[in-house]
Amino acid sequence: MTTENTKTTVDVTEKEIKISRVFDAPPELVWEATTNPEHVTKWWGPNGFSMTIETMDLRVGGVWKHVLHGPDGTDYPNKSVFKEITKPHRIVYSHGGGKKGAPGVNFVATWTFDPLEGNKTKVTIHQVFSTKEDLETVVKIYGAIEGGKQCLGRLGEKLASMPFVIERTFDAPSAMVWKAITDCEQMKEWYFSELKAFKAEVGFETQVDVKHNNTVYPHLWKVTEVAPGKKLSYSWKYAGHVGDSLVTFELFDEGGKTRVKLTHAGLESFLPEAHPQYARGNFALGWTSLIGTHLKEFLESIAAPDRDFVISREFDAPQELVWKAWTNSKHMTKWWGPRDFTNPVCDLDVRVGGAYHITMRSPDGIEYPMEGTFLEIREPERLVMSMDCSGHPDSWHDLVQPQRDKSKKPVVDMVQTVTFDKIGARTKLTVRTRFASTAIRDAMLKVGMNEGWSQSLDRLGESLVKL
Repeated sequence: MTTENTKTTVDVTEKEIKISRVFDAPPELVWEATTNPEHVTKWWGPNGFSMTIETMDLRVGGVWKHVLHGPDGTDYPNKSVFKEITKPHRIVYSHGGGKKGAPGVNFVATWTFDPLEGNKTKVTIHQVFSTKEDLETVVKIYGAIEGGKQCLGRLGEKLASMPFVIERTFDAPSAMVWKAITDCEQMKEWYFSELKAFKAEVGFETQVDVKHNNTVYPHLWKVTEVAPGKKLSYSWKYAGHVGDSLVTFELFDEGGKTRVKLTHAGLESFLPEAHPQYARGNFALGWTSLIGTHLKEFLESIAAPDRDFVISREFDAPQELVWKAWTNSKHMTKWWGPRDFTNPVCDLDVRVGGAYHITMRSPDGIEYPMEGTFLEIREPERLVMSMDCSGHPDSWHDLVQPQRDKSKKPVVDMVQTVTFDKIGARTKLTVRTRFASTAIRDAMLKVGMNEGWSQSLDRLGESLVKL
């Protein structure tokens, strides 16, 4: 049996209940709301219920004991044992409990947190019972289905009022990460290029005028807390607009790597219902891009710059036109690749998660297929994509990776970041390709990558003139 409303889907079989709902929040935030006792007590249980947590030991083998308090005063003691924890994607626990004088409830519950496009998360509660009778008991006596739907509804309300949280672990020492988030010149590289000054000193104030979609947003920051190497907080407001929020960076040393936790609290103060440009989802997209992509790439570039190949070119063409030439297959097929190469296949699905397939054909008829996925799209300023060249001819692989076992076809993959910087009526295009190792990058240079890209950008310039 399957039922659904506009937000919640329920699927029931003889021994299983599945309840799913999509939330307008990233998995990290939903995980925080689901695993932090401070938040869990605010939403767990059906409408009208409250909750007391005795212990919540979130580790495999850890015990979670709590009591649900019904609106009629009835208590429902519960005890669960965590069997599996994979942050921020999955939790499995065995559960036992029920009200005094009624049959106990025992099942195994699996919570999954599946990321969706647009920083959304699909939460699914999957309960498996030993017998059909056990399932019928929780449905008839405890109202498990309706209770589960109401519980997820309350979770949605809680998420809407929670600070935005994102965590990422970087392969860089904490001192390097601290400098990246506090040194003005480094912050310009990955954060806001418009930043004029910044000091990690309590009381320091600055304004950052960020332009987006032809509108300037004056950001007002004031540093409120500094624990060198560990924590940085500053207030975040907009000149001429209501609202005051707080941004906090926390750094945790994890054996040479650094975990960064970014918390942005007070987003609701910007009144997003009346001013959709300040909607929570926009902040989620922005922070996910800044922390998850830009900061990561910046730290990698200063930690291992010898893995990158970078080429730039200025074109006498507007930013939007250069973007179109790169993202429209009808145009790209005319310039992609070295001089005299053609592209019999050029399919582009330009969206986050979308795939592309390009096959270059040399003048002597040899084909060089490549494919990948668009990882980030910020029109008309930035593209990030994976690139897999494993479909190239064996002779090419022999040149690029002679150290590999020839019995296994080698894979040359990379991440490519393309930026389109507006310079008046002109556009500066920069292509940064990150390889898995310095050896692979050097091998690619030996087979003519630099000359190939130079010719390709020559062809792009010629194509832009025609456009």
